[in-house]
Amino acid sequence: MYDFTTLNEINLRLKDNIKKSLSQNPAIYELWFDSMSVLKMTDMIIFISVQTEIQKVNIETRYKHLLTDAIKNEYGLDLKVVIYFTQYEKITKERIDSDEKKILLEDIDDTAIISNAGKKSVLNSNSNSNSINSSLNSTPVYNTNNSNNNIMPKSFSDIIDTEPESDAETVKNFRFRYTFKNFIVGSSNRFAYKACTVVAEYPAVKYNPFFIYGPPGLGKTHLLCAISNEYNRRFSHAKVIYVNGEDFANELIDLLAEKNRLKMQYFKEKYRTCDMLLIDDIQFIAGKPTTQEEFFHTFNALYEAGKQIIFTADRPPKDMKTLEERLMSRFEWGLIVDIQPPDLELRIAILKRKSEDMGIKIPNEVLFFLAENISSNIRQIEGAIKKLNAYAYLHNSLITLELAKTSIADILSGTEPINVTVEKVLGAVSQAFGIPQTELKSRKRTKEIALARNVAIYIIRSITDLSLPAIGKIFGRDHSTVFSAIGVIENEIENNAILNNQIRDISNMAKG
Repeated sequence: MYDFTTLNEINLRLKDNIKKSLSQNPAIYELWFDSMSVLKMTDMIIFISVQTEIQKVNIETRYKHLLTDAIKNEYGLDLKVVIYFTQYEKITKERIDSDEKKILLEDIDDTAIISNAGKKSVLNSNSNSNSINSSLNSTPVYNTNNSNNNIMPKSFSDIIDTEPESDAETVKNFRFRYTFKNFIVGSSNRFAYKACTVVAEYPAVKYNPFFIYGPPGLGKTHLLCAISNEYNRRFSHAKVIYVNGEDFANELIDLLAEKNRLKMQYFKEKYRTCDMLLIDDIQFIAGKPTTQEEFFHTFNALYEAGKQIIFTADRPPKDMKTLEERLMSRFEWGLIVDIQPPDLELRIAILKRKSEDMGIKIPNEVLFFLAENISSNIRQIEGAIKKLNAYAYLHNSLITLELAKTSIADILSGTEPINVTVEKVLGAVSQAFGIPQTELKSRKRTKEIALARNVAIYIIRSITDLSLPAIGKIFGRDHSTVFSAIGVIENEIENNAILNNQIRDISNMAKG
């Protein structure tokens, strides 16, 4: 038997060797190897643990050679490597012994990868019975004290199993499936996540108002709902209102058109007497003077009554050019946080979780391919998984790297979501106004064509991430013309319920 010293020394020597080999890329060491612990080492096998499944997968698929090279350099041995992750459970001595016997008796020689469910994947097999007996009779070195491995790595947080809420919670919570437990945390959203948990725990005390902004599809609505669900869990009789900014504006516009004083009074009381008001996509009230006037008074009533107010938007208040100064200043009274697009590690975690939630088994190489090529938002990640699974099912094929490249090439290129949406908008506007699409893009300025063109511009700006210059390019205009067209429509729908409803219908058609 090889004469090993203490596991702590083994662990330090291996990690130091790996760290030196990554001196030009220290971030790789900190991300994947810094939390590594050696649990057991014999003259044939080394058992190590890391904190999360993502770390385990990355070491196995990308950086295993760094570990095996370190073992050879420090101890002159070519050992089998078994990697555990301690994200959901501790690894016991009995578990390690049992896995070791299974590996040896199944005649594995190179590297065995064992999941926490007890399953394993064999990469090579060429050992003999003498080496098996030698290792079984050797005295191993153990370290099963992995309680410190519950701390998450610096780049992303734990992916906690989602537990379904009770029937009562299902009825009570408007979007009960969105909780803090199933929100996947990474470096791009960690600050926003932590701030949300504080707001849920100390409503109207810590951060009020609370403002979250970021591009579409990054989890703002999820966090908004998580706050509401947690607040409802703690205060079951509280009155919580969630509303989309566009719906708030449309509701007010419809009431103004009806001129029903009683309904208007009910509208005011509904929003001004709640315990928590959550408005998603608050940017939709910008450029609407009457809506902003009503909301200004709603905000004041809630704030002065010590009630929590929470907003999300696709941009910070200072970038809402048509937002009234008095509202902008009030938004800035509290805490403003942003959510950025997910980094590689977070995208891997999201892909892993989403595919598991959908019951889809995707090979690691495909997960990495998707993570490296889809970087915009979480909705696109979900769409890629669904499309890949559908493609595999319809073609009666396994999910492979080649299939992934073929089936979601349009998504990966970034052309489908925006191009298709723009075409849908143009088609819907053309049908609604009875004007050919070519006329919408022409230089003609008749009243009918100009209105239809402005509506198309307004809707494209509302439901896509296209910049003003990019929209202008579609219509052969500059960005200032596009900005002016948006302002015209914003002013018009303030007092034109028919046009407002028409735009709402066209938007829904395009989104569908």
